[in-house]
Amino acid sequence: MHVTTNNKMRNGARVAAAAVLSLLAAGTAMAQPADMLELKLALGVADTQFNLTTGSIFQLAEQFGFYEKHGVKVTIVPLDGTPQAVAALNAGAVDIADIGIDTALRLRAENDLPIRGFVATGRGAAFLIATKSDIETVEDLAGRSHAIADNGSLDHTLTEAVLRSYGVATDAPDFVAIGAPDVRIQALAAGRIDATTVSYGTYLSINNPPGIHVLVEPDDFSERAPALSNFVAALDTTIDTKGEAIQRFTTALIDASRAMANDPERWIAAITEGRPDITPENIRLTSDLVQTRWCVNGCVSPVEVTKTVDFSYENPEFADVTKVSPDDIIDQSFVTKALDELGEFEGETIDVR
Repeated sequence: MHVTTNNKMRNGARVAAAAVLSLLAAGTAMAQPADMLELKLALGVADTQFNLTTGSIFQLAEQFGFYEKHGVKVTIVPLDGTPQAVAALNAGAVDIADIGIDTALRLRAENDLPIRGFVATGRGAAFLIATKSDIETVEDLAGRSHAIADNGSLDHTLTEAVLRSYGVATDAPDFVAIGAPDVRIQALAAGRIDATTVSYGTYLSINNPPGIHVLVEPDDFSERAPALSNFVAALDTTIDTKGEAIQRFTTALIDASRAMANDPERWIAAITEGRPDITPENIRLTSDLVQTRWCVNGCVSPVEVTKTVDFSYENPEFADVTKVSPDDIIDQSFVTKALDELGEFEGETIDVR
């Protein structure tokens, strides 16, 4: 994988800034409900920079005025990994949280926690495993330090799924929890760790230093990991008391995702402004990768949720976990209503419904 540089990055960022301001002005001018409801959203990523995946839609929906358009004020609470996001949700510190579906299954099965997902922001993981160049095969990861956000975080669980697909024990690498993606990839570039799992865009930020390479490419990673791994979830009590706010949030996310899918330049402009550490060429490469992955239909179709639940129970670590039905961890009503309001999406997407 070759990463280029561009001496005109600053000029590009200034142009992108103007484009973003123009789009913001257009977004805030859209009609919106008279009342503004509020939600607190926990993200299991301490990194406050734009995530170079479809997960960036959480910030983009705010930046381009989609939350305001649909009458909801969303306060994003960045946390260090999925376990902290779940803890915040369970404690009532936040209303909703982006968590792993496997985590929701465990919470239902082992803690009888009434939790349900209602929308997702990505399908088909745009992750990769980057390593030192002397690690030539997945089997070579055994005994080597592999940086993750935290035990049980999304990057951790997806990496374990990929390892199993290669027939490698999930405890073969020496997993080290060190936090946000940019911290992990910089640690790899500096030689402090041997491997890490990050998004394609995060990998591009280190500008292809010597001694580092991609061991598992994004397409291979995506084929080996569950297509749908995360969803935004809430406790049943919150769904009952803040259902209208959740509905507005769901509609805003899908509306914003459609805007990004229909006009890639919007995402490119926002990322160029928000991530000056990434060259314009690499931002466009990332845009090409995520183009059809936006959750233009909410990404929680019963078929996909069932596939992910079945995949989770194929994990040997789930051998003693009580079987939970997909219907027990999903609420389709919010996406259904949002799609009724927004209509059919006519562009190219893997989020078929």
